[in-house]
Amino acid sequence: MTTTANNTYVYVGAETSGLYRLSPGSSQWEELTNGLPANPIVPGVTIHPDNPGIVYAGTQDGPYRSTDRGDHWERLDYPASGAPVWTFMFRPGDPSVMYLGTAPGEIYRSVNSGDSWQKLNATMGANECAMAFPTRVIALAADPSHPNEMYAALEVAGVIRSDDGGDTWDEITGSLAPSEDTLDLHGVQCSAATPHTVYITTRQGPFIGPDRGREWIPVEFSQYSPITYTRDLRASPTDPNSMYVSIGASARSSQGALYRSRDLFKTFERVDRDITANATMMAVSVDPRAPSHIYCIARDGQVFGTLDDGATWTTYQLPDKAKELRGLAAG
Repeated sequence: MTTTANNTYVYVGAETSGLYRLSPGSSQWEELTNGLPANPIVPGVTIHPDNPGIVYAGTQDGPYRSTDRGDHWERLDYPASGAPVWTFMFRPGDPSVMYLGTAPGEIYRSVNSGDSWQKLNATMGANECAMAFPTRVIALAADPSHPNEMYAALEVAGVIRSDDGGDTWDEITGSLAPSEDTLDLHGVQCSAATPHTVYITTRQGPFIGPDRGREWIPVEFSQYSPITYTRDLRASPTDPNSMYVSIGASARSSQGALYRSRDLFKTFERVDRDITANATMMAVSVDPRAPSHIYCIARDGQVFGTLDDGATWTTYQLPDKAKELRGLAAG
């Protein structure tokens, strides 16, 4: 068991009730408002990989940035007609190049650390399912060994891929269609250990897409969990063979858990111990500077954290108004 000094800041974004911060050593959540839009909807939040003082928030009014760990925020140069921001991605090896995904589904790129954004020509695919919400880009990933190779997970419309850093995109949903259960993507990741391979999470469980997603191999997740509805997917920032998967009984449920694979989806182990999630576990984040610090969030307001790689956990309750949790970043 490894426990490191807690210098980790935790940011949680809610779809209905704002953005919150937990500072190191504190058990009290601070609501962050200075410079953000009124009544912010924050489904996406991320921390700069090289400078943890820089934080980005995706809101209904576009992307915002803080350079002082969330004390103050500024709106970035983003089209006034741009859709609400749901997710961010930094280009591997060059974090000055960023991407964001929106709802309704659009993808934007910045080549100046988020100062300005340009919409890319990304078609959301031919497999969109009629839902109560528009198709959204819920996650983005790039192959660390081939950064121009990018993937976008679409909820609920499958997967698209770019081979040129986002200039053009191709539909690669393939055998995931036509089932709504497998078109309902929630996470996408790549690993330096397996170039040209993409990993996804869906309503029906995880899949592996070798050869740049030219086929989709289902993972027998039911061997490890009675629940196979998988949500967020996060690669370990330090171990290319490890990935974390959050789960729930459904999009809205009274059950949630966190699993980890140390061998790229061959096997899984439950990571959260002696805690009880009251809702679907929506997201997971690992501090890249302290990888034993792992956090996850349940949809209805709970946050769980460990400083010793999952040996022990602390439960944090957000303010009562903080529901519909979506965004999470630790660093």
